[in-house]
Amino acid sequence: MKEEIKVVAGISVKSSLKWLVIMIIGNLFTLILFLIILFQNADFAGGGHGNAYAFLSGLFLNNIYGFILLAGAPVFAILYFLIANKAAIQQMIYRTWKNKVFASYIDSKVVFLVDKLTASNNWSSAVSNKALLKMQLLEANRNDKESSKIKKKVINYLYQKINLDDVDFSNKDLKRSEVVSVKLNQFISEAVEPSLLFFWLLLLIQIVLFVAAQF
Repeated sequence: MKEEIKVVAGISVKSSLKWLVIMIIGNLFTLILFLIILFQNADFAGGGHGNAYAFLSGLFLNNIYGFILLAGAPVFAILYFLIANKAAIQQMIYRTWKNKVFASYIDSKVVFLVDKLTASNNWSSAVSNKALLKMQLLEANRNDKESSKIKKKVINYLYQKINLDDVDFSNKDLKRSEVVSVKLNQFISEAVEPSLLFFWLLLLIQIVLFVAAQF
């Protein structure tokens, strides 16, 4: 048990570091390009301290690529945040599976939450479709006070990814926790090591826009 806790803690640290690296590199790069474009095109602002509207309109009309980099900086920052979140969660899932602690760390919690819901308020007969099932599971996961924030994010991500289209919820003998567990393990077993493709693509897009802005 102690060994599993140590493994999970190590995976959590590495996943958090991955999130941090993506956020720092992506947002620092965005900020540098923002400042370069800002100072390179400062003449569009007019005299004195300049006019923001005149600057942006002048940049838009004369250097559309620079305008995209400047005005789109908040969008790029949000995209890096989303990429960092997804990369960290995917790494957490992949590493827990590879190190054979997925069953005790994630799967057992999922089964517990499903069984807990099934046992309360006649939930088993009330839930007749996958949309309602996922909604109830997501709500139960959010309200779980025993799990860490990153564990909740991992379970939330898995709930959204598993496919329940082929499940017959009208079957009264159906044990939902077993079904969800099987679906989770099926999804994980087919998953590949997380890639940073979208991170590199976003960096490349910004580089291309910056090069184009120089001409």
